[in-house]
Amino acid sequence: MDEEELRDALENTGLTSYQSDAYLAVLELGVAAAVKVARNCSVPVSQIYKVLRDLEEKGFVETIERDQLHVRPRDPDVVLEELRSTGQLLQQAADDIEDRWEQPQLYDDDGGVVKHQETLLERAKEAIEGSEMLIEIVLTPAQFETLHPALVRARENGVIVRVTLYDEQESVEIATDIDVEAAVSELRLSYIPGPFLAVVDRDRCFFTPDASVSDQHGLLVEDEMLSFIFHWYFYTCNWALNDRAYVDTTSGWTYVTLEEFVRDFAVLLDGGVDVSLTVTGYDNGQGEIRTISGLVSDISYPNDFRKSGPPTIEQLSGSLTVLLDLGTETYELGSWGAVYEDMEVYRIEIDDITLSGIDDDLSKSAQPIPLP
Repeated sequence: MDEEELRDALENTGLTSYQSDAYLAVLELGVAAAVKVARNCSVPVSQIYKVLRDLEEKGFVETIERDQLHVRPRDPDVVLEELRSTGQLLQQAADDIEDRWEQPQLYDDDGGVVKHQETLLERAKEAIEGSEMLIEIVLTPAQFETLHPALVRARENGVIVRVTLYDEQESVEIATDIDVEAAVSELRLSYIPGPFLAVVDRDRCFFTPDASVSDQHGLLVEDEMLSFIFHWYFYTCNWALNDRAYVDTTSGWTYVTLEEFVRDFAVLLDGGVDVSLTVTGYDNGQGEIRTISGLVSDISYPNDFRKSGPPTIEQLSGSLTVLLDLGTETYELGSWGAVYEDMEVYRIEIDDITLSGIDDDLSKSAQPIPLP
């Protein structure tokens, strides 16, 4: 370290430029008269006495009263301790500044960028622990292990948790070691590596382009429309096409999107099966979350040709409406982001499935189908 850098370091401990310059001169001279110290540094003679007295108060030097004021450096323990504590403080400050830089949203109120995946996982963990409705997440086995306690708490709170796990070599081992059933509603396996993605309660999502690379940026989104886009990416690329490894059947038959319900039940409904639902969602008329129950009376979607087989994801990706007969009124159910329908559906519970309308005998005595 050259003298200029050393002077800057001393100033970081709280010394003025005159004090640091005078102290370095004292170190070089040893015991010397104050006037001589002034001649060997940038401090004017008229100010050298005050500068040396200030250094003495700080414990850097010791003055000696003779015919002229002399000075000598004190044992450097005080200086060394000051420098080391300052260095530690500066390191802590640097770490804190980095954390503070990563915490706030970087460009607007709808999202933010963090530099490290660890920060993104921590933020995702906080959101998962506070979730109230739905978590859709695709991740590596190691990330699943990190977020497992938060996912367990979410399940304990009644949240639907849908997990796609990248099928790496350690997947089977981790799935064996970790209580999967306590953490997920349904688990699927993906054989193609990809991003880390978590969509929480339809209004927050967390994304990194490559889940296997830890040292990369992450994206935080707090916006329903952007989360909607990430939800469809999760559903089409990381969920619908992947193999099911586990599903929780103890809590009944539950759907979290209208599209999935229609894909499974459109053919049955066309074949004369009555399906009773309990639906929770946002009532657009009342402006609040509401739970209703009724019988499905009709389904409509674009290009509804009602050919054999279930409708495709493409057919259901536009407008989709399910009519629910509440007894006193017919209620329109809409998918995520529904505006014109009566309700934006959050959750569908299958209450009953009954064979009816197939012929006269069956219509007079409908037979229930046991639920899984």
